[in-house]
Amino acid sequence: MERRDFLKAAAISGLAVTAPLFSRDAGAESPPYAGPFWILVNAGGGWDPRFAFDPTANPDQNRLTSAVQQIGNIKYSPIPNDPEAINLDPALGQHLMDNESFLTKFGSKLCVINGVDTSTNNHDSGNRAMWCGRIPEGYPAFGALVAAARAKEKPMAFLSSGGYDATQNIVALTRVSSAAVLRRIAYPNVIDPANLQGARYHTDETFARIAQAQAARIAALQEQMNLPKVRGGMNQLYLARLAENELEKLQLPDTPVTLPNALSDLQRLMQQAQLAIAAFKSGLAVAANVSLGGFDTHGNHDVGQRRQLQKLLAGVNYIMDEAQAQGIAAKTYVVVCSDFGRTPKYNGTNASSGKDHWPITSVLAMGPGIAGNRVIGATADADQKPFNVDPSSLATLGNAKDGVRIRPEHIHRALRKLAQIDGADVSAQFPLPGLDLPLFG
Repeated sequence: MERRDFLKAAAISGLAVTAPLFSRDAGAESPPYAGPFWILVNAGGGWDPRFAFDPTANPDQNRLTSAVQQIGNIKYSPIPNDPEAINLDPALGQHLMDNESFLTKFGSKLCVINGVDTSTNNHDSGNRAMWCGRIPEGYPAFGALVAAARAKEKPMAFLSSGGYDATQNIVALTRVSSAAVLRRIAYPNVIDPANLQGARYHTDETFARIAQAQAARIAALQEQMNLPKVRGGMNQLYLARLAENELEKLQLPDTPVTLPNALSDLQRLMQQAQLAIAAFKSGLAVAANVSLGGFDTHGNHDVGQRRQLQKLLAGVNYIMDEAQAQGIAAKTYVVVCSDFGRTPKYNGTNASSGKDHWPITSVLAMGPGIAGNRVIGATADADQKPFNVDPSSLATLGNAKDGVRIRPEHIHRALRKLAQIDGADVSAQFPLPGLDLPLFG
């Protein structure tokens, strides 16, 4: 797929691309980044782990089923794929995925971490804590951190289409709001960027002289600046234009994923993943945020959570299949988080009642080196409060005074170790408290 087609696909998917800023020697082209790659899936709004892989037989907490089933070592809530029960056309069931089907396919690769205490019921702080490891502002998202440590010079090192994606200026962020704007940035000399063979503002020779004059002007201005950050920023502004050559390497499938209108949010998630995997395969990216919302179910919880969770699992299934099809599955990590969980009990007695915010949540992870068919942590059946774990064996402990309560900082210390960036200079700028727990094997 040519770059203009990529821009169209980006606009459709909601993955916004802005001109990235990065530093490298002028005119130099870095080798393609070969992995590992990270896809970070955000379940926006606060999912309900009771409906997934932290199930309970307590009917007060799950009115869809009071049963608990198990595949391998992973327990799950056996909620079937029934589109009519979630107000969808029966034909759409082929695009959804229930817990049992997901575990049957991926259970041997899946690590589930239950009883993660975010210590917040606020969407912003919960989202931030789950994706950077702490509640206070000022830390980059994990995707930004790993991209900065691995290949910050790449033009699309960190892509994001939702969730927490603060970079703290350690790496460029590629985000999309307007493909039309990007076309004009990418092709400043083309009058109609949708027609790359069309008329130009200047001849190629004149445009080359303009570029040379711009480079000379920036060099002169840099000489007048004493502040390193200002000099660096000016350099980045110029070098961003050099990324155009590397973007020519981006090859995408000719057709973006297309689903029926009723699944437009799942379609966006899949298209975001499709673009991210293409950027990975092209050696232009390290990490990508993709996102599916709709989990803030203060009302109509049973329908809303069930529908969005089955979309989410279908989206993760697509990610795994597409990574396999593109030949990068063996070096691709997938991590799934949400802002927090939902309250143990419903906020009403009628069928349309919901559940509110609850600080205890779960994390899902798959990828090379991650021990699968594994559940770490647990919550009490009666009140959905987390049990502590032994810091060495990770065995669940009954006494709350013993062991460690799993928190986002533990997740992120383990992610940094898994990514082999825990000793990197960029990680040292953003230290995390707590112990190193062997969460991912």
